[in-house]
Amino acid sequence: MKQQLLTLLDSQDNQHYYRYLLIDPLTSVSEMDFIDLNNIKDQLDDEAITTVIRSDLAYDLASCPKLVTIGKPNLPLEKRLLHFSVVEAQSEILQKKRYICGWMVSQYPPEVVAEQITHIGRFLTKYMGTHFVPFYEPFRMQLLHQGNAVCPEFLADVLNCFQHYSYPTINKTVNTIHHLGYKPENFTLFLSEEAKFYQQHSNILFDIYLSQVNILTKTEKEIDNISLMEIAESYHKACSYGLNALSDRKIFTLMSMTYGNLLSNTKIKQAIDAAKFDEGSLIERFKAIERPHFLSIKQAER
Repeated sequence: MKQQLLTLLDSQDNQHYYRYLLIDPLTSVSEMDFIDLNNIKDQLDDEAITTVIRSDLAYDLASCPKLVTIGKPNLPLEKRLLHFSVVEAQSEILQKKRYICGWMVSQYPPEVVAEQITHIGRFLTKYMGTHFVPFYEPFRMQLLHQGNAVCPEFLADVLNCFQHYSYPTINKTVNTIHHLGYKPENFTLFLSEEAKFYQQHSNILFDIYLSQVNILTKTEKEIDNISLMEIAESYHKACSYGLNALSDRKIFTLMSMTYGNLLSNTKIKQAIDAAKFDEGSLIERFKAIERPHFLSIKQAER
């Protein structure tokens, strides 16, 4: 992760641009931490930190995101700061709110980039119906990026003020969105209904992700390979199929992650159908089904 970012941010081409770190102070780190905002000010200077004004938090600028300049054009990259930002990002994998949001490369100075981030958050509200969309939050960004794979140009075009936009994933990796290098026709750009759905239900999807982490941890299985899209698509399927109780939707999603297409087994499907009318009963109905019925799904899908 660190080497990937170092290669990107300190490449010969990108040394001619601004390099940024985006921090969200809605969560915090220890005041002793190298990347605490006060410590960053001491290491660099006040001018290295630019506030990104969230329209829904404009009354409290201290709570708004901070854009940290970690490299100016043709000047050295702050490699030590990059190192500790990666360390922190990797430690935050199970946090809903994350301090480290991303690393960017842009030709534009910080005040322009900060305005653009604000503009993007407002622009996305027409799809989400909220006052401001904190798209830069890593979990949301991963949903937005991977959840709209049918039109990857949409997000790249939205982020066109950046040469590169990198963010930490739930898998302890870094995903990077690159500048398109051209302007697509507007009619070709769209955000799918599924991607909108994932954003609207992002808090629930994060809770399910944590539940999946707990399940895998108890069975001593690897958690870094969890597929966020598999969680999101299974949850969407639960909703589309007519399960209304949140507990039913969650257990449907978790069991789908473990066994596969639950609707392919007649007995399991009957239990799911019954839960559509007897809301909140799916957990107990699943408990009453012999495990071989679930295992048969995995065997059939091999």
